[in-house]
Parts: sequence; C-alpha cells; structure tokens
Amino acid sequence: MDNQAVPVSAQRVLDVFYARTPILRHPSMFGRSRQVRTHLETYLDTEAEHWLTDAERTLVEAERQVDPAGAVARVTGPEALLATLPGFLDPEWIMPGVHQARAQLIVVASLARWIVSAGLVDRTEMSCSVLEIQTRLDLARRRVDARAASALSP
Repeated sequence: MDNQAVPVSAQRVLDVFYARTPILRHPSMFGRSRQVRTHLETYLDTEAEHWLTDAERTLVEAERQVDPAGAVARVTGPEALLATLPGFLDPEWIMPGVHQARAQLIVVASLARWIVSAGLVDRTEMSCSVLEIQTRLDLARRRVDARAASALSP
C-alpha cells in the first residue's frame, strides 16, 4: 500500500484554523471572523485564479463543473491558499466597515502565521508569499487606520 498522505485542501485548512484559533471565538471577533470567512470564500471563488498555477486552474475548472461554489478551496491546498492571501488584502477586497476590516486583517495575519507554524507549507518555499502578505497587511492597516481617522473627523 502507498504511504503517501492525502493532500490537505484549503477548505480543510480553513475549517481547522477556524476551529482551533482562540481569538476567532472571542465574543468581539466571533461574528466578524465568520463574515471574513464568507468574504474570503467569495474572494477565492472569484479572484484566486490570478494567483494559481496552470495546473491548479485546470483542477479548479474541472471542479467547477461539479459545483462552482467553493471549488477553489476544495481542490487547492495550503500553498495556494497562502499564495492567494495578498490579493485578499487589495483595497477592493477590504471589508467596508472599519471593525470588519480590522477583523479581516487579524484573520489574514493569524491564518498566514498558522499555516506556516503548523508546518502545512515549507516556509522557505513560501517566503515570497509570506513577505508579500506582511507588506500588504502593513499597507492595509494604514488604509484602515486612515479610514477610521477620517470617520472621526468633523
């Protein structure tokens, strides 16, 4: 019998991450983190292909023939999920409310850190994605902080 493990899907990564991350269960984050997940799943279904390899796009297209919703998360793995996260931090994907946006940034930062620390990806191989996520998180934080400040201005 073959001893190869079944690859972990991005869907399973998200399921486990949401189940095991204490901050996402905190009362101030629980509802918002669920909104972020729904928003992330929409992003994956509509924009993730820009970040996927040709082979991954082929798998996604085949899976969409079965069921379009969630196809990306079902057939890609943690590497693809990590590689797509920078785009989820683009201004057009940042959630509209300041509190929602801050929750989104917390989820992305925690998810990226968890994927790497759990050993689901090779940190060295994914170093460019990790650096890009950090850079985009910093930019997104500045934008969200500016939005919050302008909301407080008379």
